Amino acid sequence: MANPLVWVLHSAGRRFPSLTAARRISTGLRLMQNDEGDESGITVKKETPHKPPQRLAIHWPKFRQSWKHIQFDIKNRFSPMKKQQHLKRLTKEDHVVYYFRNPDDLRYWYLMTDEDIGGYSWSELRQSKNEMTALFRGYLSNRRPRDRLLSEDPLAERPRFSGFAFMETKPFITVLDKVEFMSFIGFNVIKLRIRGDGRKYMLEAHCDLGLGYNLMYTAPVHTNGGPLWQEVKIPYCKLIASKKSGLLSKQSPMDLHKMTNFRFLLNDGIEGPFQLEIDYIAFERDYNFPFEDNDYYDPWLPINSNSGG
Repeated sequence: MANPLVWVLHSAGRRFPSLTAARRISTGLRLMQNDEGDESGITVKKETPHKPPQRLAIHWPKFRQSWKHIQFDIKNRFSPMKKQQHLKRLTKEDHVVYYFRNPDDLRYWYLMTDEDIGGYSWSELRQSKNEMTALFRGYLSNRRPRDRLLSEDPLAERPRFSGFAFMETKPFITVLDKVEFMSFIGFNVIKLRIRGDGRKYMLEAHCDLGLGYNLMYTAPVHTNGGPLWQEVKIPYCKLIASKKSGLLSKQSPMDLHKMTNFRFLLNDGIEGPFQLEIDYIAFERDYNFPFEDNDYYDPWLPINSNSGG
């Protein structure tokens, strides 16, 4: 049996054009019947909100930088063998990755301290007075954030808290929001020219293996303090692999095709000012160290594989 309400709305819509809203409502009415066949009620279909089409926004600075990388890659692929860049790396003894001769070189780095999580440390990155190096300085505070204050209960856990500060490179993001990896190929040593304050910093290199599996390769950097510069060489095989701040029991060499960024971390637990001046970060080739191996033993093997036994 037809619903009389639906018939009335349709006839009113034909006679009076102003009742178009009533005609729209009539199309959304549905007659619900139970298993016995009688009428159980009328429900109105919920209208979905209309979403206007979004315009495609192009980030032009990122597009220009991506286009330069694409042009460089195409030119390198079709250039003669003598002019290809990856072959030039094999003949070079070292290769400078980061230097700070211009103020624009600092925009590839960003800072973070425990102040971002409620702490009281601070840091800044600026050019030195000579306008040729980068100066990473600040103050490290071990004062606890308000949400991490110790409980008055003597039986409660008392976790240790220490301030931290680090400067890290920004990974290059293409127009398609894809991270472009750094090339560690052809070298086996990270070379730093720094001038510190006598504190211990940590050099960390991030490796993205995909599917959410990330590793951090870490090595300590002990600064001498004073006005003299020092050169620090860190072989790839000496970097310690960790995941979520925990060392891996089975160390693995770096995947040189999946490295994304560098980081200088200060987390020595000593409260006070700090200052680290960086001249450059470079890759170097040193035949005294292995190229594609790890210097740490495998605990799952019965014999230390690097002991020669």
